[in-house]
Amino acid sequence: MSPQSLHARLGGYYFFYYATVGAFMPYWSPYLEARGFTATQIGIAYAFAGISRATMPFLWGWLGDHSGRRIHLVRITSVASLALFLLIPFVDGVWAITAAMLAYNLFWQALLSQFETVSMVHLAKTGGDYSRVRLWGSVGFVVSVLSLGPLLDLWGILPLPWLVGVLFAGMAASSYLVPETVSPPHDPAVPMAGIGSVIKRPEVIALFIACLCSQMSFAPYYNFFTLFLERHGHPRSLSGILWAIAVIAEIVLFFYMSRVIAKVGAKRLLLAALGTTVLRWLLTVALADSFTALIFIQMSHALTFGAYHACAMHYVFTLFPVRLQGRGQAIYNASAYGVGGSLGSLGAGAIWDHVRPEATFLIAAIIALIGTWIVWKKVPNL
Repeated sequence: MSPQSLHARLGGYYFFYYATVGAFMPYWSPYLEARGFTATQIGIAYAFAGISRATMPFLWGWLGDHSGRRIHLVRITSVASLALFLLIPFVDGVWAITAAMLAYNLFWQALLSQFETVSMVHLAKTGGDYSRVRLWGSVGFVVSVLSLGPLLDLWGILPLPWLVGVLFAGMAASSYLVPETVSPPHDPAVPMAGIGSVIKRPEVIALFIACLCSQMSFAPYYNFFTLFLERHGHPRSLSGILWAIAVIAEIVLFFYMSRVIAKVGAKRLLLAALGTTVLRWLLTVALADSFTALIFIQMSHALTFGAYHACAMHYVFTLFPVRLQGRGQAIYNASAYGVGGSLGSLGAGAIWDHVRPEATFLIAAIIALIGTWIVWKKVPNL
């Protein structure tokens, strides 16, 4: 298989994976609200899903590292998570829906960390540019968000799981087009390089805490941004446009990311990402009524997520040896998106209900500021 064909197949999986996320992320909170959830209960539902994100990636990472069959795991868990996700329209009640979300997340959480490892290993061998392959995920997100907004305005929010399911099926199918990485299975007679010795290093701890702060601060955005916009008088279709603008800005930066990291340095870029995140949440509150201002605020997603994610991938791939990449990616996802996302979801839901929605973004800015300080003081430049 030529490198170009391989890169296209990797990009295809990213396209459908993030198209699924784009169908889910902006609209799932309104869907849960339509199914009878309060904001606190939405936060709890996301937190339960986050618990699986904090634990399951390490299990799947361990299986991937020991078997050497990472894409095989991606295929199995893609199909299993799709089947469990499609139970959601058939169950009623807050706790039943939450349980269904938790069930599909047990398998969903295997996907990204394992596929990131597959992608990074393939690209290291072919000399491919990770950011230019990963940008197809952002394209998928934009296509999904812009397509679904008008459909949901027309049909209502309740058909959402079936629309997500169509993209989910595309993701599962595309995993069968990606070849397995050439990695011999672990020999039980040979001790695996110690994961403990890597994660105890001060620079690794600092990186993961900073990433946790970043994604904890994003929880109000991921979980409540569409509801926040509706509260300020913006229709759902325009909310979809704002989500899309954010990811389009991310795509542009991804196209040049390898050169930006080489020129600026990973630490400086990560510091800029966290610092800009602080400003983004403050401006989101201050200018929430202005659609024009929100357009420009959303463009900061290029730095606050695009640069953040590329730098995080750079650090994880550099700090963890190839034999530990599956678990390194898993620990990163568990700490940043699992623990950070769960704590952020619980806090954001409670603050939304019992204080005020704007306070969720103000506290998010404080958390991002803590992450900025950690990067500045503790994370090395690699």
